[in-house]
Amino acid sequence: MQAPSVKSGPSLARAIGGAGFFTLAFGSIVGSGWVVVLGEWIAAAGPGGALIGFLAGGVLMAMVAAAYAELVARLPRAGCECTFALEGIGPRCGFITGWFLCLYIVSFTAFEAIALSWFLEMLFPALAQGPVPYRLLGHDVSLFALLLGVCGAVLLGIFNSLGAHLAVGLQRLITFAFIGLSLLLILLGFWKGDPQNWHPFFLAPEKGSLGTGIFWVFATSTLFLSGFQSAANAIEERSVGTSFRTVARAMIGGVAGAAAFYCLIILASTALVPWRDLLSQSLPVAAAFQKALPNGLASKIILIAAIISLAKTWSALHLSASRLVLAQARAGFLPAALAKVDPVHGVPRRAILFVAACTCLGVCLGRGAILPIINMSTICVTLIVVLSLIALLRVRRRQGARPGFVLAGGTPLVLVIMLGAAVAAVVAVVSPFQAATGVPLEFLMMGGWTILGILFWFGTTRRHA
Repeated sequence: MQAPSVKSGPSLARAIGGAGFFTLAFGSIVGSGWVVVLGEWIAAAGPGGALIGFLAGGVLMAMVAAAYAELVARLPRAGCECTFALEGIGPRCGFITGWFLCLYIVSFTAFEAIALSWFLEMLFPALAQGPVPYRLLGHDVSLFALLLGVCGAVLLGIFNSLGAHLAVGLQRLITFAFIGLSLLLILLGFWKGDPQNWHPFFLAPEKGSLGTGIFWVFATSTLFLSGFQSAANAIEERSVGTSFRTVARAMIGGVAGAAAFYCLIILASTALVPWRDLLSQSLPVAAAFQKALPNGLASKIILIAAIISLAKTWSALHLSASRLVLAQARAGFLPAALAKVDPVHGVPRRAILFVAACTCLGVCLGRGAILPIINMSTICVTLIVVLSLIALLRVRRRQGARPGFVLAGGTPLVLVIMLGAAVAAVVAVVSPFQAATGVPLEFLMMGGWTILGILFWFGTTRRHA
């Protein structure tokens, strides 16, 4: 079986410059998860252990971003890892990569939709008093959360259908507003905080050692520092005057900025109150800032910042997911109708609407799906990174010529990055079993998705022959 050539398809509008690529990268990385799961990070190894985990993850993912920058310079087409695996390894690997990428990205768009209702209910408690149609995975699923998530997904789909220049323009505005607000909040945390609250700076989790806790944070950080792939997914929409080196700087800068943000918000939040008091809080960052200003004003600002951050991430992931669907449809892995590009606005409108529909379905899972989505996505991301690095080595041998950007260090550095990603993948696979009494939900979800993928592959064998 030979790899199918990726059909060129109708052209996408080329309207994204360096600042746009940075806001896509950073905006997709820093979403709203930090407000929800900071307690999990510090519970694993204390503030110091969480800091080490994110610093190590930041170094690894910055190098991964540089490797991806070389890949998009060599293969400047939408689809990112799906295109890398298809061209570098073959059609089966391309399909597997794209299939699990869809699971990761679309489930995370649902995560953002679910989190939005949670933050709004915390900001305006009256919203939480509405009817509850059903209960799933140990949590109530309110009518408000369902309507908000579905309406948000539909509106985002309509907005992204109007053109990438509008989506990226809004992304730029929201991202820089979030950066400014975040810096003010972090400074407030250090100003009002007390270093004594960091004690003990390192602490082993209830189950496991300090080392395993740090490794878990490191593995999880690869998920919370991924998202720069949104910039790679939009490479076909690179403006004429934007070089591949500029795209590389934007992607690496997005990872570095996100790692710095996570480290600073961990330190600022745990400086405000004794950090073990945050472990029982549903939104630990908001709880930490509750008394930083009178009347809980800082806590409300945190929730507003989280909503702003969520909006930019949701928009960027939606754009990235639609380009991934476009790439898979071009390669024959999904129905050809999804590869159609609107001739007026230069966007894959059908792919955008398909992603919006999948997001609406994901919203129905409710808040109980948040942690399984995080664990499942971590496994997908780390394994896909390993496959992409293998593709880089193979594409290098095949092409030979130097593209517009090359990762320094040669093959040895690629192998080191691959080893780091493989370690993170192993930790991500093992960690859910430590807290589970049976087969973890994330593995059941991935198993079902795998079976569906196998059926889909054999159902479309003629396309790949």
